[in-house]
Amino acid sequence: MSDTPRTDRQPSPRRLFAIAIVAALVCFVFTLSFGYADHAPAPHGVRIAVAAPAGLVQELTAGLAHAAPGGFAVVTEPSARAAIGSVRSQSAAGGLVSGVTGPVTIVTAAAAGLSQQQVITAALTAAATALHRPARPLDVAPLPSSDRAGLSVFVFEIGLLIPSVIGSIGLFLFGRRFRVWWRVAAAVLFALLAACASLLALDAIFGALTGATAALIGIAFLGSFTFVAFVTACQAVTGLPGTGLAALAFVFIGNAVSGGTVPFAFLPDGFRQIAPWLPNGAIVSAARDVVYLPEANLGHPLLVLGIWLAGSLAVLTCVDLLHLAEGRSEPERKAEIYATPGTTHVRRRLALRRAS
Repeated sequence: MSDTPRTDRQPSPRRLFAIAIVAALVCFVFTLSFGYADHAPAPHGVRIAVAAPAGLVQELTAGLAHAAPGGFAVVTEPSARAAIGSVRSQSAAGGLVSGVTGPVTIVTAAAAGLSQQQVITAALTAAATALHRPARPLDVAPLPSSDRAGLSVFVFEIGLLIPSVIGSIGLFLFGRRFRVWWRVAAAVLFALLAACASLLALDAIFGALTGATAALIGIAFLGSFTFVAFVTACQAVTGLPGTGLAALAFVFIGNAVSGGTVPFAFLPDGFRQIAPWLPNGAIVSAARDVVYLPEANLGHPLLVLGIWLAGSLAVLTCVDLLHLAEGRSEPERKAEIYATPGTTHVRRRLALRRAS
């Protein structure tokens, strides 16, 4: 009996073209997201704190409403100190202080966003001109020479995000056959090292974010751990494809609406509503506040990070309990069970119930 020569099947290049098409689609979605967020920023309900006579407040309100309908919301303050304090705490994005006569003072905070400062200054200057009053600027939170564009907080956030997503993939590939808590423990170590590395680069080397080292390390640790925990939770539920869901939330949308390039109130509909509730924006806001706006309230950014982290850990706990339940019946397959996504276990259980 003669042996028939075996012919190996030639590999097809179709996968290469499929990858190229998917990569191009990713490029389109990424550009679409950032383009939608940044192509035409405009104010939406931007709060202006005003300490001035009632007649001037009414004229200012009417003038702003005519020039930019829905763009500004005038809030009266009892004194110049209160108006300035509102801008320093960012309960108002800008302010105007005026007496019965004489010049008006336009209060802004460059550290809260240069584009926001420019829009507010232009709008209030035009309003003052219409009222035949000279205007003078007052920047209550100027940017230092080491961060002239005010983009260091955005660099701070993206410097945590991208390594967190990439690191999560590595933790999944090398740790999926262990209980999920081993990956969580590694994520804690990564988050701590990433936080220190970020401050080493931005503070010690560039001097861009200074004066709040301990607070920034805490924010960076919490932010990075939140990123990794959410990606890990998605992977625990659906496997490696879950990374795509996390990337959609954080890289494609979260970065575009983080507030690092365009303030929340200047984003278009849809993005403007979700931006304050994403970890990206929480990290940018918290870092900006502790460095430049110490009177601002950190409660909301920390709440957002806490919600995302708690939700991620809750999902991981559920998947881990599912793994343990599966492992009791087949202890010899523990490694394989740990590597199996939670949705696969659920589908198998449902199939067995239907069959019985």
